[in-house]
Amino acid sequence: MECQRHDPTSEQPLKIAFCTPFKPVDHPRVSGDVTIARDLHDALRGFGHTVEVLPFFPAREIYRRPGNWPGAVRALGRMIEAARGADCWLTHGSYYKVPDIFGPTGSARLGIPYFLFQASYARNRARNLATWPGYILNKRTMRRADHVFCNRVNDLAGCARLLPKDCYSFVRPGLPDGLFARDEAARVRLRAEWKAGPDTVVAVCAAMMRPGVKATGVEWTIRACAEAARVCVEAARTMGKGRDLRLVVAGDGPMRAELEAMAHTALGQRAIFLGMVDRADLPGVFSAGDLFAFPGLRESVGMVYLEAQRCGLPVVATDDEGAPHVVAHETSGLITPADEAAFTRGVVALVRDDAFRSRLGAQAAAHATQAHGASVNYLEMARTMERIVSTRRQTP
Repeated sequence: MECQRHDPTSEQPLKIAFCTPFKPVDHPRVSGDVTIARDLHDALRGFGHTVEVLPFFPAREIYRRPGNWPGAVRALGRMIEAARGADCWLTHGSYYKVPDIFGPTGSARLGIPYFLFQASYARNRARNLATWPGYILNKRTMRRADHVFCNRVNDLAGCARLLPKDCYSFVRPGLPDGLFARDEAARVRLRAEWKAGPDTVVAVCAAMMRPGVKATGVEWTIRACAEAARVCVEAARTMGKGRDLRLVVAGDGPMRAELEAMAHTALGQRAIFLGMVDRADLPGVFSAGDLFAFPGLRESVGMVYLEAQRCGLPVVATDDEGAPHVVAHETSGLITPADEAAFTRGVVALVRDDAFRSRLGAQAAAHATQAHGASVNYLEMARTMERIVSTRRQTP
């Protein structure tokens, strides 16, 4: 099916069938994907659209699990029933591991446009027999979409290889208005709990502590803060003036115990692990900090960087994938090469230089609000969906 070419028409409220084949919107463990899905859902509702969340069925690597196929067929039936009366079908997330096997068929049976948000196409997955089925399913899915919305810059190149240029567009990541803001009362309260005095620099990190790049990122942060603490002690010894440091880590996962033990070995009581923190409570944690540090290795979007910046924290992250697209280097934070030594130098620089850190922090909230507000960034996406739906209705 060719994508819809369309002319601008007036805005119109839509009923949107919203499918999330990777994780349900109400998943108890709030990952970056779940956060983005929830924020997108809320933004579309804020524009006046009705969003019908479809029943969830786990589609991860379903091509390897033939025993799950009958259940997937039944789930598709439930989704179609829930989507009856919808003006369009919107799926959040499709790539070779979790291809959207529901949207193309469901939207076709209902005779409504099909949209994809955050879809990734990688030709190298066709070269491996283990990933080839997922590659083929995802390729089919993306070609069936009326429009693909990319919230990751890296996905644009893949779309360009597969789709006509007017069948995909970039949507800058955005946070809902008012969701994160500086909380001075929480800053006073939490810093007292953490025994962080006026000469204490608090570095905050938030991550899911699972094996792989997430755990490696926390390890880098621990070692960087240990080096920053050593530099502070040395400055106090040689110049008679120094500062203390705290590393506060929010998050949980199977690697937490190991990472916490590592942090206490490197930093002693300067390391504080909070465990899982509800998103509603994160603004207080960020507000109590002085900088946010996490390298973001293979971090696709980096919503946590926007959340921290919205609360006035300068960020130290690497140029590996997502962070450079949401952090303005030397304006709202520091983007270093994806090298542990370079990342460590960035953390030490912000810990040592109070004026530099304060200037970046003062600019961080404005950057996150002005460049990454969902009410602005998701609006053109909504308008594109409206125009395509209108065009389809007018087509005999």
